[in-house]
Amino acid sequence: MTTLTRKAVAPKQVGRRTPTNFRQLGSTKMYSMHEALARDRMRENEQRSRQSRVARELAAERRWHRVSTHSRAAQERHLRRLARAAVR
Repeated sequence: MTTLTRKAVAPKQVGRRTPTNFRQLGSTKMYSMHEALARDRMRENEQRSRQSRVARELAAERRWHRVSTHSRAAQERHLRRLARAAVR
């Protein structure tokens, strides 16, 4: 009976991106296409970051508006109480 030997095989890298070797692609057309796709992804990321920044600024503005409205109402309540206390 013979024994079977296995070669050591490197574990498969799951979800890991490998860099594109454009020499293997063989054409400047493919290189240009990959560059255009990379620029599109970069533009989309910039647009998403601008939109999220605007959303954060609006949310902060709404929070401060609520805080100022609440403090203004509290100030008016305190002034009314003070006026009533001064009348007595």
